[in-house]
Amino acid sequence: MKVYIQTDIEGIAGFCFYWNASDKTEWNRVHQERMCKLLTNEVNAAVKAAFIAGADEVLVNDNHGSGYNIFFEELDPRCEIIHGRNCSGPHWLPFLDESFDALVLVGMHAMGYTEKAITPHSKWEVNNGKIYMGEGSMAAAIAGDLGVPTVFVSGDDKVTTEISDKIDGIVTAVVKEAISPYQAKSLIPGKACELICLGVLEGLRKRGEIQPYKIPGPVTLQLLESEGHLPPGEPTLPEAVEADTISDAFMKFEKAMEWTSFDTILPDGFKYP
Repeated sequence: MKVYIQTDIEGIAGFCFYWNASDKTEWNRVHQERMCKLLTNEVNAAVKAAFIAGADEVLVNDNHGSGYNIFFEELDPRCEIIHGRNCSGPHWLPFLDESFDALVLVGMHAMGYTEKAITPHSKWEVNNGKIYMGEGSMAAAIAGDLGVPTVFVSGDDKVTTEISDKIDGIVTAVVKEAISPYQAKSLIPGKACELICLGVLEGLRKRGEIQPYKIPGPVTLQLLESEGHLPPGEPTLPEAVEADTISDAFMKFEKAMEWTSFDTILPDGFKYP
């Protein structure tokens, strides 16, 4: 069994707001390090559960911001990890293909402009508003095009509801109850990791019962977003893109955005942050 683990950081237990990349204070450095440590532990819980469930191969995608958020030296050594400059390779979900048996989502956040969700952003408008998706459900839809079911998601109560409303039978781990975009009632991290481990085990056990999340084509796609992720969201491109599948529409859209740099082959002077 092959398992792909897609990760973000906003949905982990203990996370309530972003760190400031321009803030060089010791407090901010420690805050960032703490969040990365918490993410690492939650991802490790999912990795270990996958191997307990019988996985032969587990691939982790460090998909938040810099792509260098997980202390990978602390992960179960049986897994592998994709990290580095996100959106500089061939795809948003590198190496995901039809050979995988399941997609697992760890640390997800709600789509943009979801009320009282922790740091919501990125609202994908599909087919002129017939469907709206966040980053987690977009990953599930891309996996669905490949016939890969999404069996588990962790995050706050808003994103788990958002994704479970789309995918019947998906197993969820609610690691915090959002009170505002920057405040939550959170589980203690050890308890969150326990729930994630049990949830991933259950999701993988049920993988034959959970259908891949598929968006029928052709697809029209637009991203509603704004500077600072503040409402109201405005269309990111002048016109929506059209394609035969959600995967093709997503990649076509992303490659049209100024901040992405897919298919980077030679050094281009990039520095982070």
